Amino acid sequence: MPVLRSFIALLLLPLVLGGCAGSSVMNPYPGQALAWQQAMSQQKPDIALAALEKKRNSADRLLYLQERGRIGLLASNTDASKQDFDIVINNYRIREERAVISGSASLATGASLLTNDNARPYTGSLYERIFVHQYQALNYLATGDASGALVEVRRANLIQNEALAKKENAVDAARADAEQKGFDTDRYDNYFSGMDEAAGRVKTGFQNAATFYLSALIYEATGNTNDAYIDYRKALELVPNNPYVQRDVVRTGLKTGIDDAQKLARQIGNVQVGPKANEGELVIYLEEGFVPPKMSLSIPIWTSKTLNNISFPVYGGNISGPTSMAVDIDGRTRETSLLVDTRALAVRTLKDEIPGMLARAFVRLLTKQEMQRQLQQQDSSGLLGLIGTIYSLATDQADLRSWLTLPGSGQILRIPLTAGTHRIAVAGMMSPLDVEVRNGRPTLLHLAVLPGRTYSHIYPL
Repeated sequence: MPVLRSFIALLLLPLVLGGCAGSSVMNPYPGQALAWQQAMSQQKPDIALAALEKKRNSADRLLYLQERGRIGLLASNTDASKQDFDIVINNYRIREERAVISGSASLATGASLLTNDNARPYTGSLYERIFVHQYQALNYLATGDASGALVEVRRANLIQNEALAKKENAVDAARADAEQKGFDTDRYDNYFSGMDEAAGRVKTGFQNAATFYLSALIYEATGNTNDAYIDYRKALELVPNNPYVQRDVVRTGLKTGIDDAQKLARQIGNVQVGPKANEGELVIYLEEGFVPPKMSLSIPIWTSKTLNNISFPVYGGNISGPTSMAVDIDGRTRETSLLVDTRALAVRTLKDEIPGMLARAFVRLLTKQEMQRQLQQQDSSGLLGLIGTIYSLATDQADLRSWLTLPGSGQILRIPLTAGTHRIAVAGMMSPLDVEVRNGRPTLLHLAVLPGRTYSHIYPL
């Protein structure tokens, strides 16, 4: 009988590991994502889209569809991008509405106790979910549907507001849960201290001034100055030193008779805050680079008297803050100003998730050790125990999944220009871009500056 059990275990082990590989358990995600990042940088989005299409029905479909939606947006494949994001949004909605964990989710949680966090269904981060709605809004603008775009940015802003109300106790609750399991997460803070500087650049891991700015821009373009002021003001709370947002708050505030706008106007000085006669406005939303991938860090964890090295995700290296980008407008250089530091959002999100990850790792470790103990008791030859040890080592993989075609940052440049055609250029453009500015109207230019390539889209508002 022991020989039979050993034989069955040897047969099942490759099958279990093979199944795990299909959901990033044994195939770290950053290595997969690098291929379509490179395809985008080489202006070959079709290659990336085709590769991601094969992943549509995988366990990590939500993540792959987010990647597809972003790539389709940049490649001007609006219909496909909109469809992908619709599926993602619906999946987020269904998960949110579930009051009770489904059977499949329970099974996945059980699998994660024997493998790693990759066995848990990919649920996305709040900052990713907000970007989904932001990009879907751009898809609506591409079809001239400003109302549809407003629906999406309102949803993004609502998610931020609701998450902010819940955030206060989230990290403390994770630490308390770990302590109930007999695990002190504070002892491991030093292992993750390298992320402190980047995480400290943002107030939370999800607040995104770009979505507030986009909603304000659409409100203003459609004549709703009061709502525009409110959302410009929310954006300014997140990026208080952004000169363009300051001017937008002053302009819309003065139009609506807000006293605070006059105070801010005095602070920023004698600066033109809106277009003159025979002028329109060019609003450039510039995204640069990619968010960094997560890396694996091995950390020693004690259980009873046993020392174990467990892999955790971290952001390594020097994740410096974004710098302004130079944009050439009719031969004159202008500078962008930061709206959203996506790199910092990603780091802050991971930093806040660490206590929960540590608690799960501790429980997982105890589960695996109990499995090995039982195998050793059932098989005097020690073969089953050896298989259990090999399995534990093979499945010790950090969960490195995240949306990796997101930009490193989003920046804004807004300038009044005479009505007519203007020539725009940034580093990485194959050739300058001619943009039509209409009298009395804003024109939104979306630029995605990737290594070696720049994608552009024009949205007359």
